[in-house]
Amino acid sequence: MTSPAPRILFIFLEFPDWRMARSLAYTTQMGMEQTLRQSGADVLSVPSIYGMDNNSRGNWPSRLRQMIGQRSYDQVWIELVHADYDEDFLTWVASLAPVRLGFVMESLQYEPYVYELEPNLRERRQRVVKRMAHMTHVLLVDEQDAGELNQSGQIQAMWWPQTVPRASIQVAPTTTNSYAVFYGALYGKRQDWMKHPKLNGLLVQPGPSMEYQTDYPALFDRLQSLTTHALGMGLQATPQMLERYLGLLRTLRHDIFSLWLRSLQKGVAVANLPSFFQGFPSRVYEGMAAGKPVISCSIPGRPRTNALFQDEQDILLYDPESPEHLAHQIDRLNKDRVLAQRLATNARQKILTLHTTELRVAQILRWLRDGVEVDFSRSEPI
Repeated sequence: MTSPAPRILFIFLEFPDWRMARSLAYTTQMGMEQTLRQSGADVLSVPSIYGMDNNSRGNWPSRLRQMIGQRSYDQVWIELVHADYDEDFLTWVASLAPVRLGFVMESLQYEPYVYELEPNLRERRQRVVKRMAHMTHVLLVDEQDAGELNQSGQIQAMWWPQTVPRASIQVAPTTTNSYAVFYGALYGKRQDWMKHPKLNGLLVQPGPSMEYQTDYPALFDRLQSLTTHALGMGLQATPQMLERYLGLLRTLRHDIFSLWLRSLQKGVAVANLPSFFQGFPSRVYEGMAAGKPVISCSIPGRPRTNALFQDEQDILLYDPESPEHLAHQIDRLNKDRVLAQRLATNARQKILTLHTTELRVAQILRWLRDGVEVDFSRSEPI
């Protein structure tokens, strides 16, 4: 007998302007929201704007009680790291559904040198752990965090490897460019790597991604500004108004994501540089979805993460302490375009088989329903 489609309150992170919003992976919010709706779930989606607390009149969560009235839900899905919620709001949210799923889009533990560079990360872990007390389940992008939480018995935790929507996966056009592209913030050792003589001409930040050639960033900023202002001035928030806002936001996010994937196609490969986050970030999956071979550092101490892709088959790995090794791997692809094509083809097949957003959402829903977690490195029936 098929289980009835769940009623889900989906509270996701959004940003007040595109300058900040561009760093948030599409599939961690609107891509997942779209997939939930397509799965047949009855979803009410509510954005929480970064930098605004849940009581701010210009932020949608301040109007949530008014909009939903006495309704209850089967599940609440809510971002736990970056949005600003107080205890009263989280207590109320926890009363709405028997299943509360928090998603954590960052590592919660870092090496000592990272805390020296970013002391605020110590406070982040404390804040997120406190918010978890209101949850029954939590998704975490760092396998170590998920494992430690499960061992503690405090909450049901599942590791959350990233994904791309199936329809976004494509074959890249041929390029004669000999450099690998890197998009991302230049912090820590990344700054030195970009200036390393062995990587000169082989590793490039190509400049603004392709959405900046359109009006989309300005439209995004305008949508956020006008909506926040209208809510702040006391405009009544209704489900109909929310849905009109979401319709525009979905279109902008979807179309910008398509342009982002095209931006990743400029080079011979997509490079992933060492990161504070201990896992494969979204750009690894997105590079593969864009049809490009991906070169990434291996992830120390994360065996399940490293098992997601096979070195020399669907990804090229390099030593995270060696920019010279990264240069060698880029040079290999320049000299052997057959290897580059094989990597891209195999990666595309693996993404289609194991790492689509549609599959991951189905896996999450099954885990919430039955407690069954999957081996993400191999195909399993849903």
